[in-house]
Amino acid sequence: MAVVGMAGISFVGPKEEIERVGLRLLERGNFEPMSPEIMMEGRPLGARVRSFRSNRYDALLDRLEKLWIRAGAALPRKRLEGKFSQVSFSELEARVNEILETMSSWQRETERLEEEYEVWHAMLELSNALRETGRGMKSLARVPFGGFAVGTLTRDNWRRLLETSQASPFLAMPLIEEEPRITAVVFYGSDFQEGMSKIFSSVHMRVIPIQAEDGEEEPDATRYRLEALEAKIANYREMPARYIAENRLELEKLYSLIYAKQRIYTLAQKRGELTDMTILSGWIPRIDYEDIFRMAVREGPHTMIMVEYGDTLAERGVELPTLLRNLPLIRRFQEIVRLYSLPAYNELDPTFVVALSFCLFFGFMFGDVGHGLLLVLGTWFMEKKGLMGNVFSSVLKIAGMSAIFFGLLYGSIFGSEEILTPLWISPMRDVNTLLPVSVGVGVLFLTLGICFHIQNAARHGEWGEVIFSPEGLAGLLFYWMAVAQVMAVSLGLSEITFSTNVFILLAVGLVLVMIFGNGLAKYFFHGETVDEGGVVHGFSIFHAMLNFVSNTASFVRLAAFALNHVGLSTAVFMLAQMVEHAPGGRIYHVFVLLLGQMLIVGLEGLIVFIQTLRLEYYEFFGKFYQGGGREFAPVLWEKKDSAAA
Repeated sequence: MAVVGMAGISFVGPKEEIERVGLRLLERGNFEPMSPEIMMEGRPLGARVRSFRSNRYDALLDRLEKLWIRAGAALPRKRLEGKFSQVSFSELEARVNEILETMSSWQRETERLEEEYEVWHAMLELSNALRETGRGMKSLARVPFGGFAVGTLTRDNWRRLLETSQASPFLAMPLIEEEPRITAVVFYGSDFQEGMSKIFSSVHMRVIPIQAEDGEEEPDATRYRLEALEAKIANYREMPARYIAENRLELEKLYSLIYAKQRIYTLAQKRGELTDMTILSGWIPRIDYEDIFRMAVREGPHTMIMVEYGDTLAERGVELPTLLRNLPLIRRFQEIVRLYSLPAYNELDPTFVVALSFCLFFGFMFGDVGHGLLLVLGTWFMEKKGLMGNVFSSVLKIAGMSAIFFGLLYGSIFGSEEILTPLWISPMRDVNTLLPVSVGVGVLFLTLGICFHIQNAARHGEWGEVIFSPEGLAGLLFYWMAVAQVMAVSLGLSEITFSTNVFILLAVGLVLVMIFGNGLAKYFFHGETVDEGGVVHGFSIFHAMLNFVSNTASFVRLAAFALNHVGLSTAVFMLAQMVEHAPGGRIYHVFVLLLGQMLIVGLEGLIVFIQTLRLEYYEFFGKFYQGGGREFAPVLWEKKDSAAA
């Protein structure tokens, strides 16, 4: 039960000091930005505060990161430096633009050289192909009845072009086959030039501008030209990496500075400004306030600090974020609570009770030393292979250890109760003990849920709800009076049972108290009541009474699944014995046993897990838990890919 108390804090000071404070808050990782209007509401200067919702360093950082990516280099280490030079945004932007323009000029020159290389390479291959037929490039220019084109296209489109050539007046031949594209030459008639343009477009063929008159250069000269172009292209491609290597110190400092600015203004994304002062507001854990206050005084001597505790803000209707803090082992079960809903700020955190009860319920229904061990080992293997998350696997491993513990209590190993001596009871032999214990666990668990509801209502000052509601003291007294009566009759303790008239009188009296609870609350505590109509209210009380019965009976499933586990295991042993006398029976016997044990662990383990969640969510949470909390989301030094400034 550890919902951490929060506080709203605002820093008002010069921009340079607020940036230093923001950097230290990033280092701590315990500050979630909020709008200054929340803290300034009702204050004289509140209406004069200008708010901002943008971070212009986002685009600048993104562009700078592309520089490193373009150079094929890993991003530099992000240094969280306490002091950095106060360089303006315009100066940083100009420097980044200068570097990127230099990179872009190299990129443009590389692309130009690659296009030139592509032209001369295609021309060389075409010239070689023509020489084999005894012709030259200039002979193509003298053909009066046709034309040619050289271009590149994908292999799939090349096949489409060949298929089209079978029904059209043109000839296509490959010149250069390099994955993933093919460079080809196409010869066509002069009267089909317009049709060829459409065909080239349909197969996405990019035409290379080759002039036949330029193709009479000697092959050796062309090869020398290509080698020179290759060297130039390689040189330009290496320029970004060389530039980074030669200017690494400056570029790393620039990157760290812009990254720090981006994180600071992500932290201050909801900042406000008042004349020449900057206002930074946010949520912090209340226990961290003293440490943050000392830091702010040190980093911002001219900065004013305002703080308001969460309880005060909650009374004003402000929604506070929820931060849960539990012991490491208990913390794993926060995800079970989160699956239902995060507790609201002013609500009890049920994680501790969920951790204990989850292990109790799972072990009660799945108690077996062998199957519990298989569950632990299987979960460990899946976690090792990356098939299961760390948090969920931890819950399953703890559940498996609980199954091992209850297996020792039951004397059960792989469904057999003949090998181990039970430390408590054997489910199949002691059904008359197992059933009452499961119902008793349910009674205690439901009682705890009602007590939590009473505590929540008391924290909100809803005393009518505390005393008169079905989930309050009146409902709890009615429930326990009925439980005591049933227990006394079942155990034959007639000396402590209520007489029929006394029981009916008390029961009717408590029901009437719950029915007229709204009026009684208004009379005694002068509180506001919700008028839902007499019939509707009467049915809600009747529904609450039925829930007492159905919720209690629901815990019979603890005993039922414990018996079911033994029954399934027995069925597996029987099937294995049935195939033992068939040809190859020993192999079938082992196969049935292994398959049966895996099915029990996988299928029944999943069913028991779901049933455990049902008992937690419906029977327990239904008594007191509202949820709907918003998770505390501090801005951290490490930038998430999906972070929006």
